[in-house]
Amino acid sequence: MKVKSISKMVAVGFAAVVVSGLVAAPAAADPSPVTEYRTLAGVGSDTTQDVTNGLGNVITSGGNKVIASWDARGTSSVKTRAANCDFPRPNGSSNGRRALRASEGEDIGQGGPGFWSNANVVGCVDFARSSSYGGGSTPASTGNYTYIPFGVDAVTLARNVNGDLPVNVSFAQVQRVYRCFDNTIAGNPVNPVMLQSGSGTWDFWSSKVGITEVEINLGDYPCLAADTDGNPATGAAPLIERAQEHDGAPLTGHPTRVVPFSAGQFIAQGNAAKIVSLTGVTVADRRGEAALSGIRPTGGAVQQPVIGGTLNINFPLRRDVYNVVPTADLTVPAIASTFVGATSATCTATVNDGGTPRKVVELFGFGVRTALISPLDANCGYTNLRFGS
Repeated sequence: MKVKSISKMVAVGFAAVVVSGLVAAPAAADPSPVTEYRTLAGVGSDTTQDVTNGLGNVITSGGNKVIASWDARGTSSVKTRAANCDFPRPNGSSNGRRALRASEGEDIGQGGPGFWSNANVVGCVDFARSSSYGGGSTPASTGNYTYIPFGVDAVTLARNVNGDLPVNVSFAQVQRVYRCFDNTIAGNPVNPVMLQSGSGTWDFWSSKVGITEVEINLGDYPCLAADTDGNPATGAAPLIERAQEHDGAPLTGHPTRVVPFSAGQFIAQGNAAKIVSLTGVTVADRRGEAALSGIRPTGGAVQQPVIGGTLNINFPLRRDVYNVVPTADLTVPAIASTFVGATSATCTATVNDGGTPRKVVELFGFGVRTALISPLDANCGYTNLRFGS
């Protein structure tokens, strides 16, 4: 059974409060200092690591920070508790969820029950950052894990700003490119790039364009097999190019390449100076030569992922982003006050932006939905989207 350090801290009445106008010392990543073992430890998504770092810096209880969020990127291991709990860093939504399941004592095939990447992590992880829903496009209301939305993201095609590819494309064109039916857009050569395995953004994108990892591995999409220069592969064992998500590096110097990119991350990376001044979180600007494309859905008009510097929550390729917790823990006071419901600390956290309160989630580029449209387009703090993993 998982030992709940959070339940030891407080039995009833845990209240997470939000500090407005906090200016902290800059922190590049992870909790600062890394030996500050906070109440709730989370790992996983690259997409939401920065905003969760921001929430970790402003949400407090009794003057103590509540959330310790460990970045997806990095070569060092993470240590989430004072005793034990030193394990390889989970990179991406899927890996974050697997680490959470191992923390709950499940056998995920990485060393035995309770093991993540051959390290015993029982009781080491309280939530997983996830930019995708584990159940795909079919929502469920039962399962051992609850996906609690806290923001809205848009995913679109990023192109090289110096290239000749159109500023706006149709979703049909995007599908045809990623399914290898077309190798040009408007007469211009195009080379699609994939994202790293375990990426929630890649899971979302591949489901939208209609391809699967099984098909890719079988070689059904030869245009997705490329050498490290983005050229068509040759030989019996082509290299499969996989880029770290939300990073413009694969586009730099390659005007024909395209790659899926989070609009929330794109906004945050461009807003890095203000973010560090208001929250103390350093967001790495990895955009490089990337520019976001507008998308024209089938039978509709072109929509832009970003309008006036703000994420368009009605963009056709939108998704909720989540903090995933064990369903059995929804009533644990620390989790309930931090994540559950529209009045939770995560949903209401603000900073003082020039005399005006601004939601932390929006500062980091994401939208906030206040009304339930569907379980996959839900309001912040919704707790009825669940899955078994």
